[in-house]
Amino acid sequence: MAHDSGVRFTAEVELDPSAAFAQVVEELGEALARAGLRFAPGPEGTIHDADQVVGRIRSWDPGHRLVLVWDTLPWLPDSPREVEIRFDALPLGCRIETVQRGTVRLFEGDAAEWTGWVASAVLAPFVRSGAPSSLGDWITDRRTRRPSGPWARANYSEPLFHLPNFLLLLESLRPGPSDRILEVGCGGGVLLREVLERGARAVGVDHSPEMVRLATETNRAAVHEGRLDVLEADGSHLPVPDAAFTIAWSTGAFGFFPQPLETLQEMHRALVPGGRLAVFTGTRELVGTPACPEPMASRIRFYEDAELAQLARTAGFLDVEVNHPMLRKYAEEVGIPPEALEMFSERMGAQLLLGHRGPR
Repeated sequence: MAHDSGVRFTAEVELDPSAAFAQVVEELGEALARAGLRFAPGPEGTIHDADQVVGRIRSWDPGHRLVLVWDTLPWLPDSPREVEIRFDALPLGCRIETVQRGTVRLFEGDAAEWTGWVASAVLAPFVRSGAPSSLGDWITDRRTRRPSGPWARANYSEPLFHLPNFLLLLESLRPGPSDRILEVGCGGGVLLREVLERGARAVGVDHSPEMVRLATETNRAAVHEGRLDVLEADGSHLPVPDAAFTIAWSTGAFGFFPQPLETLQEMHRALVPGGRLAVFTGTRELVGTPACPEPMASRIRFYEDAELAQLARTAGFLDVEVNHPMLRKYAEEVGIPPEALEMFSERMGAQLLLGHRGPR
């Protein structure tokens, strides 16, 4: 173990080196944030753990090379370690090669301990990432449950196939200048844009940092004017005051909420007396259709009408009803391609929960 060859892996992608570099830096920052670390990229970039700098960028050469040097370990002052990421052009893309160096010295010649660390801390997560459950969870989070990445930004900035749902809510509740809207799971903020154009004020909440940024950008003027706040939070712990909204709604997200009752209770808390609730979701009839493919379909919770209504009543809502709206007219209105209109027939599982908060 005298020679530190480090840990090395490569991947080939169909992106040119400059594009691959930019995406790797962006994705690395998001992934480190989920692990509790804050990555500030750039020539003088750093990695923070809470308020402490634990890593620094030593080399920043966009499209070619990135070297991160970790600070020495508190219990072992002489412990330099680095991660080098190289981007080498190929005829149809580039090769990304990553090498971690310096860790082997921490095991003081104990080959078994070094091998154990490589197997458990490096190889096991890599192997687990390809397991059906892990891969399905990653794709579901990436595309729908916690959207992120270029595909999600493009899809949620112009969500054509969600527009019929949005029109349904707008027609059902008819928000206007006197309303203050709370949207839970606001995605890219397109529905927020519609209610703001009608003169309402609003707060959007999403647990995806990328969707919070996108919704803010989509409605930049309204945010600047103080008519909209976009907050990063979980639906079961909404950072909003009591009795502050006339309408609370959610569309296309409820099946992913891990604590649906708590989310409805939070929406109830946030409504003024008489405030209205609307939740658009779908039934099991959607499984296997373009609206609900795998692996997402296996990770959505579907509700029977009575079950959904009971959740709302338990949360405190009155005059609760669940119906199955026909979306085809809205689909035609927003320009859904003719070949896709069948997705919006009454047989396709649209489900709308309505209710309101009582006088107290």
